[in-house]
Amino acid sequence: MKKVEKFRKLLLLFFLSFILINKAYSQKGPVPTGKAQLFFNDGKSILPIPYMPIFNEAGEVEFLADIDGLIELPTDRLFYVRSQFYTDTVVQVRTDSLTKIILEYKDVALNPVEIKYFKDPRDQIKYLSKSINSDYVSSPHLGVFSGYSIVNQQGKVLGYFEAAGLSLLSGNKKWKPWDFAVNNSSGETYNHLLPMELRRSHHWNLAGDTIPSSYHDEKNPQNSYGLLPFYCREFYRALEVSGPLDEKSIKYYDFRYGDEVGNDVIYFNIKDQFKADDKLPIFLIGEGVIYLSNSGDMVERFTFNFSSYRYLNFELKRDLRNRGISGILTVVYDRYDGKIFPKEIELEAKFFESRNLFRPRSFDPGNEASIKEKLYLTNYQPLAKDDVQNLAQAMNRVGLESMVPYNSSYWRLGTKVSDKDFRKIQSDLGRIISLEKQFLANSGKRLHPWYNGETISSSDEEMNKRRIKYTLDVVTSLRSKWDELN
Repeated sequence: MKKVEKFRKLLLLFFLSFILINKAYSQKGPVPTGKAQLFFNDGKSILPIPYMPIFNEAGEVEFLADIDGLIELPTDRLFYVRSQFYTDTVVQVRTDSLTKIILEYKDVALNPVEIKYFKDPRDQIKYLSKSINSDYVSSPHLGVFSGYSIVNQQGKVLGYFEAAGLSLLSGNKKWKPWDFAVNNSSGETYNHLLPMELRRSHHWNLAGDTIPSSYHDEKNPQNSYGLLPFYCREFYRALEVSGPLDEKSIKYYDFRYGDEVGNDVIYFNIKDQFKADDKLPIFLIGEGVIYLSNSGDMVERFTFNFSSYRYLNFELKRDLRNRGISGILTVVYDRYDGKIFPKEIELEAKFFESRNLFRPRSFDPGNEASIKEKLYLTNYQPLAKDDVQNLAQAMNRVGLESMVPYNSSYWRLGTKVSDKDFRKIQSDLGRIISLEKQFLANSGKRLHPWYNGETISSSDEEMNKRRIKYTLDVVTSLRSKWDELN
């Protein structure tokens, strides 16, 4: 009996010790941080590198340097600078001093490349720019699209949109401020999308609550927002008007030849002396790869790894142009009927800092929201200028996000989202309300009345019926055009 009692006391002592140790561990303070500053040597002086992405061991961008190349990092981990132009560098900070890191340019001689085209890649870029711009779509065209947009935060899917329908390209190759987006959104002016089939979830937050698609605050306009899919159109527009193939923008880039898995490529990078100058007509800051055709006279694919985005709507000299966004923009081109069109546009982006495009997702360091989007574009046909305005008005009548009815049989035939991604979407978004119910709730909204509990007069009822009839007629007409293009 005494042995049993002694064992019980020992067991109790063990559990008390375990609880105390675990409590002490759980109350461990935050990891200390230190600062680093990134520089490059241009041969004349040592200058800071702004907006450099900092990668963690998993290969993800976890931090962004500021305009002065400064970055605050935890002291207990290693971080990395990875680049096509700089040598890969390990970064570890200390709490008691500023860690200064001078990046070195990669020695191209270590990676010899057979020169098949021009001796200087800049000469080939000039040739490609003139050739592509002469054939690039520069007048209104109507085609079809399909694609998806997925919102993530802390490893959870918080929003999902997938659609197929009509795409109206304006063909406008010029940029001017306040001529880009509608409602501060994602590219309606230059690539207007109209779903003929769609499925959209509710917008969720991390607390498990739904949030509205848009909100307008007259007293505090900075709190207003609109959540719309396909931000990739906006970033693609930034590439069109200030990328390395834009004739006026070539001077802002460095270039060198390379080889990736047997494919001829040209690496490009915004020159370091221009990265901090937000008065220049540059909208994406970063580096990337141009994939060439076998003949070298066509660009097949384009990848831009950007660590800063400057808002297209703002004038060049306006403050606060810079948005804390890092991501990868990938574009595949196609040529048919003598014209060059974007065929696929893909965007994966993470929203750093409180000033970005993604309100009302709260921003906290380590709690960044991210998006994954892809658009497939095809079958474009030219439009007469007289038809463009009428078509745009009809498309606006139906709307982008939630106006056509949900058709489950259409989506059973196929989807652009991988099986793996869709299982994750179902698991994360369908816990409280089934996805099917969410799809139904977010469709056909102009095909039923919005009464908000108010008493409706007979005259209003009649007017509403006429509006619904008109909208149905417009949808039917546009769907026949979509079927024809498909």
